[in-house]
Amino acid sequence: MRNTLRFAEKVAGASALALLGFLFLDWFGVTGEQGASGWDSLGWLALAFCVLAIAAGLALPLVFGVVESPVLPLTAAIAAMLIGGLAVTALLIQVVLQPGVDEAVAVQSGWWLGLLAAAGVARGGFLSMRDEYLPDVPLADVELRPAPPAAI
Repeated sequence: MRNTLRFAEKVAGASALALLGFLFLDWFGVTGEQGASGWDSLGWLALAFCVLAIAAGLALPLVFGVVESPVLPLTAAIAAMLIGGLAVTALLIQVVLQPGVDEAVAVQSGWWLGLLAAAGVARGGFLSMRDEYLPDVPLADVELRPAPPAAI
């Protein structure tokens, strides 16, 4: 069991928790009236991708912290990146195809924050795939050898 999480896993986990909280904020509303939360205003596909992004973002630090093998954390990182990217795409499509007439519907701050949090899950997964450094594991000493002689 690892004791320290890397920056990428912290980003994915924090973004997933933020997305969960932002779903309770107002995402869309009629101009001048109370808005609807993300749970109520998102379509079923966008909401499903957001819930899957939350699950993938929370699974990444959990898997990285518990599993010693590099295979399962890499799989979790790929899943977080792909599902987070799908959630961002679904949220962008949702704002283009807003519920109701475009002039009457106002995009509120919950949607913007939710979009940033979904992008954070995807970014955390991407950074986790790129980072090969493991905390608390010493780097191996590499023997320096001279360059071979130049061929004439």
